[in-house]
Amino acid sequence: LKAGGVALNLVRANYIILSDPWWNPAAELQAIDRTHRLGQTRVIKAIRLVAKNTVEERILDLQEKKRL
Repeated sequence: LKAGGVALNLVRANYIILSDPWWNPAAELQAIDRTHRLGQTRVIKAIRLVAKNTVEERILDLQEKKRL
């Protein structure tokens, strides 16, 4: 997410795969929103890869708490 965090439009993409969750849920939402740009004609599918009982699963729990 960090490498493509500025001035990146992905109107040709219709899948976004998140394999490394960030502590800040807004950063992930911004990455997903980069596919929802003017000119996008396809349905966007965001896929989050998270294994059970991992640090990534804990990060997702913390993200959920931040949203509340």
